[in-house]
Amino acid sequence: MSGMHLRRIASFLLGAWLAGSLTVLIVCFSNLASVDEVMESTNADAQRVLAHAGSAAARAILHSLAAAENTRLLSGWELAQAPLGILTALMLLFERPTRLLVALPVVMLLLIGFEHVLLTPEIAWLSPALAFAQDGTALAQRGRLDNIYRIYGFVEAAKALVGIALAVLLFVMRSGRRSRRSSVVHTSDLLERRAAV
Repeated sequence: MSGMHLRRIASFLLGAWLAGSLTVLIVCFSNLASVDEVMESTNADAQRVLAHAGSAAARAILHSLAAAENTRLLSGWELAQAPLGILTALMLLFERPTRLLVALPVVMLLLIGFEHVLLTPEIAWLSPALAFAQDGTALAQRGRLDNIYRIYGFVEAAKALVGIALAVLLFVMRSGRRSRRSSVVHTSDLLERRAAV
């Protein structure tokens, strides 16, 4: 398989990786926003069930469900990113000009490992406990969970920036190769014209 094909495969894998990450984050935010949508629903059946359960209890249950779904989604996506990252790194490793770029998907994989080992378990532990907490410790725990979400967001932003930098480098390498090829063709055309004259 030629180096150009390996670079295209690496670019495709990287694009899928970044698109998947963006999609998962959008779904996580929409899961949490859906709690408010359900609570403010004008559907008569939904309002009857919410009134029977009590507004605070219904909100706690819905928030707990959304948080549990987000935790499963994040954890599953973190595991799914590992093969994408490994395959991307391998495609870059097999071509001499892109071997140094292998460091970038490795950095992205390390960031994912940090999320999976340290952040996601904390989110999984704190989210359900906070959904039903009523005492004063809930406020401190809420601040802790907010900080963990903030750190998770920074790590995701760093991963996205590294991925975008890799995509730009791959594009520039491909464009540079094309322009070199076209200049070689242009030079050979000029030489043929001079020889004909």
